[in-house]
Amino acid sequence: MRLAFIILLFLSFSFLQLQAYNKKGLNAYKKLCVQCHGGPFAGAGMHTTEEWEDIQSNSKTPLLDIHKNVADAMEKFESALNKKRKKYLFKFLINNASDAGTVPGCDGNYCGQD
Repeated sequence: MRLAFIILLFLSFSFLQLQAYNKKGLNAYKKLCVQCHGGPFAGAGMHTTEEWEDIQSNSKTPLLDIHKNVADAMEKFESALNKKRKKYLFKFLINNASDAGTVPGCDGNYCGQD
């Protein structure tokens, strides 16, 4: 009985790790990007997984070039929050790209329409 409980507990925690996004990435998107790019899943769906990976691999140049004419965006790129949460933000964007096959649901971290 105890072994079954341990296995069930392990599987429950494993399932939680399979979410398409993590809370830190979602919150970073909401604080940094939502004003211009709309809802989190619509924003992530602006590019494919490969495009997001390309942007991430050259994270200095492409993002700055794309946003260089938007003063508010440049402030956010220089913010401490962006520097601390960049890896979580890109993980969220890649996992929810237009070709990722994820379907957003209502789970307490996010509930709404894009």
